[in-house]
Amino acid sequence: MRHAFIRAGVLIGLTTVLAGIFTTPLVSADAARRLEDELPPSIDDTLDELALDPSQVSIFLQRADQQVPLLRFNVRTPRAPASVEKLITTMAALDLLGRGYRWPTEVYTTGMLDNGLLNGNLIIKGYGDPILSNAAYSDLLRALREKGITGIAGDLIIDTSALEPPEAERGDFDGAAQSAYNALPAALSVNRQVTDIHVYYDRATGKVGVYTDPPLAGVEIHNRAEAVQAPCRGRHHQLRVRLAESEDVLARIEVSGAFASDCPDERIPRLLLSPEQHAASAFHALWHQLGGRIEGRIRLGTVPDDATLLHRAESPPLAELIRDLNKRSDNLMARLLFLTIGLKQQGPPANLEKARESLMEWLDERGIEHTGMWIDNGSGLSRESQLSAETLGELLILGYHAPWMPELMASMAIAGVDGTMRRRLRHEPIAGRAHLKTGTLRNASCIAGYVLDKQGQRWALVVMVNAIPGQRLAAWHGHAVHHALLRWVYNSPSLH
Repeated sequence: MRHAFIRAGVLIGLTTVLAGIFTTPLVSADAARRLEDELPPSIDDTLDELALDPSQVSIFLQRADQQVPLLRFNVRTPRAPASVEKLITTMAALDLLGRGYRWPTEVYTTGMLDNGLLNGNLIIKGYGDPILSNAAYSDLLRALREKGITGIAGDLIIDTSALEPPEAERGDFDGAAQSAYNALPAALSVNRQVTDIHVYYDRATGKVGVYTDPPLAGVEIHNRAEAVQAPCRGRHHQLRVRLAESEDVLARIEVSGAFASDCPDERIPRLLLSPEQHAASAFHALWHQLGGRIEGRIRLGTVPDDATLLHRAESPPLAELIRDLNKRSDNLMARLLFLTIGLKQQGPPANLEKARESLMEWLDERGIEHTGMWIDNGSGLSRESQLSAETLGELLILGYHAPWMPELMASMAIAGVDGTMRRRLRHEPIAGRAHLKTGTLRNASCIAGYVLDKQGQRWALVVMVNAIPGQRLAAWHGHAVHHALLRWVYNSPSLH
């Protein structure tokens, strides 16, 4: 058996914080030390089969009702966490913001309302709502109509001052600037900044139809696609959607190729406009659909001191939103939540520095060891983030005994059932018994969460696999290590 030795140390942090709350017998100190130095034989064999070195693996395993981990292997080695980083953001937010926290979006006015005409400006101020959907945005506009505004004589002003603009560009991470997962945090993000391009076969006319959701003023659609009366097969269905630059409009969507008549509607999500352009363009189009008019300009600005609050919309509560965040691994939502922590703890404008400082203070107050940790943006979509299995494992134990534990666990993907774990282990006995957050980047593959073994005992588990220099780590190699650990835990882990 191969061993990877790590520096032994005294358990600190959570052991002290949670001392006295456990009632079941503890693992002895001798056993705890022994399990810092070795892997279970079945896991060691799995690494051999995959040609992985134990030095590139970290594992934390502790029964939720005990005070000492059963297995601590390379737990203090900082590694790229990928999206398991979202669990730290989630737990800090549940503790600091509260389960009932809601993001507001506010509408202010200046001037007087005269027979439906606002003789002044309308200002929309965002605070980073991560789930301001097309429907919610439309409801906001309808509320303005119900409150008596039919026309705006002044300007439409978008106030994004609650969040500092990101320093990065959308394509910096991987060059895919129009891909929805590369949306960057913004104070006003309608539909997660995504334009959904819908293409369908119009049976009434026999032609191909195209529209966007939300509707966007200043975006042209050039539709040259041809309908083909044929089954939905590749040789008949060859649709092409291209985004072309134009000096005359904000964006131009060019649709061409063949659309088979038997094919279902297609939805192509793209980042077409900046967040502010997207929100303003959608407002303009939706407002005109409602019969309203705008006589002034559309521009960026801030709420003036003499403005009056006309309407306040709120997101669903945090406890509901984290289900989408973790089950679907929503990067934009995680980044906005991370910034919101800094915003609420240190005031506007929110930025990454405030968020990181607030997170570190929270970890220190909770007695969580975080040596070597670096959280880039709270989502894990970063090659700079570093995190140890010990930090995350201690947090999972803390979270299990927190009042918000049910919401945390419910936010994680269930093995073989839903989210990012729906296709993994679905035909095995552990299916439905593990709530996990997954994380995958190039050369990093991780899982973390809670596992219910066949004896009915709940375990907190963290498994982090990173490539070593010069190695390319295939995602399935990491998954194989995860699955081996999960099977071992399900079958009631033992020392031999």
